Amino acid sequence: MPGVYELADENKRIIYIGQSAKDVPNRIRQHLEKNSCTRQLAYWRYAYSRIPQAEEAVLIADYLARHGHLPLCNRARPQTRGAERRFKERSRKL
Repeated sequence: MPGVYELADENKRIIYIGQSAKDVPNRIRQHLEKNSCTRQLAYWRYAYSRIPQAEEAVLIADYLARHGHLPLCNRARPQTRGAERRFKERSRKL
């Protein structure tokens, strides 16, 4: 199931916002198996999305607006795809 998800620590503070185009539950399991920043995960929630990358960008932008920084375990913001970027991506495939 494609969708977006948020991972939170024991104090219910969001530590990571992510998305999966194929299988959100499996992606969350991968976070749990890794010895990484998300090892302090205590809570998670996810929602189905037909366009998970766009919804992830909205969740991150909302988090940034409220807190002034990215969640602890997010390292980079998702890139927005404007018309020029889409054209360049398609041109490389030709």
